[in-house]
Amino acid sequence: MKVVLFSRVPRWYSFKNERLARRLTADGHEVAGVVVEVTSTLASLREWKKKLGADVFLTKVKQKIFGKKTAAVSGSEVKLPEVSPKVYFVDSHNSPECVAILNKIEPDLIVLRGCGIIKKQVLDVPKIGVINPHYAKLPDFRGMDVTEWSVLCGADVAVSVHTVNEGVDTGVVLRSETIQPSKIDTVGSLRDKSAALVVDLLAAAVSDFANGKKFPFVESNEPGGSQFFQMHDRLKSLANQRLNKFA
Repeated sequence: MKVVLFSRVPRWYSFKNERLARRLTADGHEVAGVVVEVTSTLASLREWKKKLGADVFLTKVKQKIFGKKTAAVSGSEVKLPEVSPKVYFVDSHNSPECVAILNKIEPDLIVLRGCGIIKKQVLDVPKIGVINPHYAKLPDFRGMDVTEWSVLCGADVAVSVHTVNEGVDTGVVLRSETIQPSKIDTVGSLRDKSAALVVDLLAAAVSDFANGKKFPFVESNEPGGSQFFQMHDRLKSLANQRLNKFA
C-alpha cells in the first residue's frame, strides 16, 4: 500500500522516525511522502501549547529533541524501523502544486495528520481514498477541540478514524475506541494519549484496505451530531475541573 501523509507544521519540523510512518513501514506499507502545508513557528508553538498544556507540551518537545526508539503497539513496546520519508512543502494542500505532487506519486491512500478541509481535486487523486483521525466520537462531536468539548459535555473521550469527503468530519467511521481518563489526566494529556492511539487505529485502517476492504464512499454529506468550534480558555479550565472531579 503506497501512502502519503498530509501535515501542517513549520518548515523545520522533522519527520525522521515519525511514529505513524514507522508503524506503517513495519506493517509492510510504503510511506511515499509527507506533504506539508507550511505554517509559522510562532503560530504552531502557540497552538501546540494551548492544546496540550504546558507540562505535556514540554515533555513532547524533549521527546522530539532527543528522539524515541520505540512506540506502543497493541499495549506493548516493540522495535520499529527507522524511516526518513521524503517531505514536500506546499502553501496549501488544495493548491495545484499539491495536486501535481500527488499525481506524480500516485498514492493508494492519503492519511491526514493535521490539516484543513480537503477539496475535491485532492480527494479524487488517490486510488483508494483519504482517511483522517478524529479525537472524539463521530458523528456526535464534529469540528474543533472535540476532546475538550467531549469532556465538558460529560461524554466518552474517544478517537475515531473516518473516510474524508467534502464535509466537516462527515465521512464513514472505520475504527473507533474510547479512552478511560485517569484521576491525573488533563485534556492535554488525553490529547497525547489520543495521538498514540491514533497510530494504532490508522495503521489498522490502512491494513484493512491493503487486505481488500472496499472504501465506503458516501454520496450524501448529511452530518448528524453537532459541529463544535474553538473552545475558549475559560471553558477549557472548566473541562479540566470536570475531568478531575469525575475521573
